[in-house]
Amino acid sequence: MSVKQALVLVNMGGPASTEEIAPYMRAIFADPFILPLPWLLRGFVSNKIVKKRTQPVIEKYNLIGGKSPLLKWTEKQVKLMRRNDSPLFEHITHAYRYTSPTLDQTFASLKKGGYQSVTILPMFPHSSRAMTGSIEHEAKRLAKRHSITTYTIDAWGLHKEIIALQSEYLKSAMDEAGTGARVLFVAHGIPMREVKRGDNYPDKVSENAAMLAETLPAGTDWGLAYQSRVGPIEWTQPYLEDELERLAKSSDPVVIMPLSFVADCLETLYDLDRIAAPELLNRGVSKVVRVPVYNDDPRFIERMAQLVNEVCDA
Repeated sequence: MSVKQALVLVNMGGPASTEEIAPYMRAIFADPFILPLPWLLRGFVSNKIVKKRTQPVIEKYNLIGGKSPLLKWTEKQVKLMRRNDSPLFEHITHAYRYTSPTLDQTFASLKKGGYQSVTILPMFPHSSRAMTGSIEHEAKRLAKRHSITTYTIDAWGLHKEIIALQSEYLKSAMDEAGTGARVLFVAHGIPMREVKRGDNYPDKVSENAAMLAETLPAGTDWGLAYQSRVGPIEWTQPYLEDELERLAKSSDPVVIMPLSFVADCLETLYDLDRIAAPELLNRGVSKVVRVPVYNDDPRFIERMAQLVNEVCDA
């Protein structure tokens, strides 16, 4: 009898309405991979963070439609993945780490459906302890509970076919920006305490940026920045605001390319489109072009399906 296998695309999730923002944030900061503190202290600090940040985050989401667009894009990505007719998986679905459908709900459903093996595909190009590590840990815990074997595919962002697609996006943006365009690659930051504990996430991000920079015209000014810093502790640098300060010293066009996201979310639609780009334009930069993320680009899903099949076959 053959083993019934399922593929699960996993992302953070997001609020489907402004009412879900506080519970979403609570779930994030209750995760010890995100807030590595003793249980009681983590609960106390988490409550303080959520209480302080909920209203500002609601205001940000209201500016991009009142909910996370990541939810609809993830569903579309799953539908596209199903069309690739993988010979390995009888079922392809999705789960979120912090909102419904959760990994817990998804594993329970797969167990009920008789699935014995689950491959987890975190939708994060560069593996980090805080995100991919959290997903893998939770998947292993649930797999043990439900007597399901599980395998996690991680760190797929440097795959040659993914880099090739990114370079196509970058070239189109450079053509749109025009002569003299500079490039700023932007990735989601992580606390430096994680790097000091051995997380090589910044190395993978830097390698990704360098590989794309090799495809740029000779002499192109390019840099890398990290966004989404929270709190007073040190995060990965250069910070986005510092790189914007540097770029604002010239009027030459700027191309902003996010590296960490497979679908539009608060970090792209608000942080980059509503804050970073207008700041540069207001300070005299002649043009700003933000490179799109994958969303429902079938070329991306075709490459991801190929990657999954290669890894699982091996």
